[in-house]
Amino acid sequence: MSGLDDVLVVTVRKSFWASPEAERWPRRVYAHVLYGHSTNLVNSGLVFARALVAVWLLRPRVVLLGSVERTVPWFIRARRAGLLRGARLVVTNQLHLSPQQLEQVDRDVVYARSQAEALGSTGVFAPLPADGDFAAARRAASDGDYVFAGGSAGRDYATLVEAVRGADFRVELVTFDPSGIRDAPDNLVVFGPMPVPAFLARLAGAVAVVVPLSSAGSPHGQTTLVQALALGKPVVATRAVGIVDYVDDEREGLLVDAGDVDDLREALGRVVGDAELRERLAARARERAAALTYAKHADLLAAMCDDLL
Repeated sequence: MSGLDDVLVVTVRKSFWASPEAERWPRRVYAHVLYGHSTNLVNSGLVFARALVAVWLLRPRVVLLGSVERTVPWFIRARRAGLLRGARLVVTNQLHLSPQQLEQVDRDVVYARSQAEALGSTGVFAPLPADGDFAAARRAASDGDYVFAGGSAGRDYATLVEAVRGADFRVELVTFDPSGIRDAPDNLVVFGPMPVPAFLARLAGAVAVVVPLSSAGSPHGQTTLVQALALGKPVVATRAVGIVDYVDDEREGLLVDAGDVDDLREALGRVVGDAELRERLAARARERAAALTYAKHADLLAAMCDDLL
């Protein structure tokens, strides 16, 4: 038996936890989506109950919570009440737990180094792995002369709108709420939500990817960012805590100050207008992406579990 036999994973079957690499953890309780979103009360309550049964039957030494965010406070209360039978508790990307809740958590896996440092011995920095069928995205892509922007959480699209106004290149923007993009110039094309394969195909066809965030303290933007790196795209992004672990200025991309229209306009103009710069940034992006795979993520999580065991 490997040490990971003593770990019970509780998660939704998606992204990393739906990959072959996740099979290194033989004991997994996946959330069943009976209806609606996986986080609704019924789905969350069911996976919590099934996990408690598994704890009592299997007696794991570690319970690792993946993408079951709504249940995290429930597991914390369960541990406090002794219902985890002495198992250690690992949570994923929990940034707003109270000090009292953190007392019941042994490790909090987060996607930014500064967040892990703020959590002290509880924090574990695990770079977010790139998620998607990138080979299919490349096949489906049509090479375009546009810059791509995508996602919604923490984005500062108002600054992007002003930065590209009057520019001689086109921007394609995919967001959950197109109505929030106001007074867009003619060279900015806004799309609503689209399936992930279509999103990645649009990203794969772009000359560069821009990730503008609302503040330097924003923890957002990483999903689109690592997808861009995996596709070898030069990146222009806000210098923020969720970005700086993935992009070094002038290496994989260009970093700009939050809310600075002129800074963003200049950086986009440099990337679009300088083919040599784009190729250099793209080469570095591909190098960085080699460390953002499911295999690397599995190695890091396994090492963390071994440390707890």
